[in-house]
Amino acid sequence: MNTYIFWHNEEGRFAGKVVKVVTDVMATIGDSISQYGYGALFGLFFLGILGMPLPEETLLVFSGFLVSTGKLKYWPTLLVCFLGSVTAMTAAYWIGRTLGFAFLERYGKRLGMGYTLYKKTEDWFNRVGKWALPMGYFIPGVRQFTAYFAGITRLPFPTFMIYTYLGGLFWSVLFVTLGWQLGERWEAVFDLISRNLAIFFIALLVIIAGVSYIRRKRNTKKRMQEESK
Repeated sequence: MNTYIFWHNEEGRFAGKVVKVVTDVMATIGDSISQYGYGALFGLFFLGILGMPLPEETLLVFSGFLVSTGKLKYWPTLLVCFLGSVTAMTAAYWIGRTLGFAFLERYGKRLGMGYTLYKKTEDWFNRVGKWALPMGYFIPGVRQFTAYFAGITRLPFPTFMIYTYLGGLFWSVLFVTLGWQLGERWEAVFDLISRNLAIFFIALLVIIAGVSYIRRKRNTKKRMQEESK
């Protein structure tokens, strides 16, 4: 019983610290947005997607909350959040395509990543990995890497745009609208929703990868049987 009480108290303290950190961060962000307006909002999304440790989903919902208070307008907020995220994703794609690909071409063999392995990875991303672009928006720690990886594997840019921009639009609309509709209740509901969405999209990615693997195995087996006849 004492052990349970100890861990329960520790969990409560940890949760309290997390809430305090999030509150402090959002207060700072709120001050920046109040002072610099939509330009600050665009910059925060751009830097967050590129890799700076910023809570982008929390920022989206918080922006929606500011809409509910009248400090921001819905359509400009939605547009700025969307443009900030897809602009950063596009920049990350071209960084990966120019610098990352050149690095692998030059040093890949030294690092143990031969051309065959790279081509297999490239093929996988073109078949399955592209779905990580829209779904990755909802998985913290993933969205920051998908665009770089798409560039490194040289996913065709039009394909990248379709998957990334549609995913970014859905992501922005969902969380900005959520914050707008929830108002002051956004903190109480947001964590549960975002966590469940992350689990859902991780499971969906696993299912897509599994179906693709099974199909590939069946096609390979069928081709081998036809060649042996």
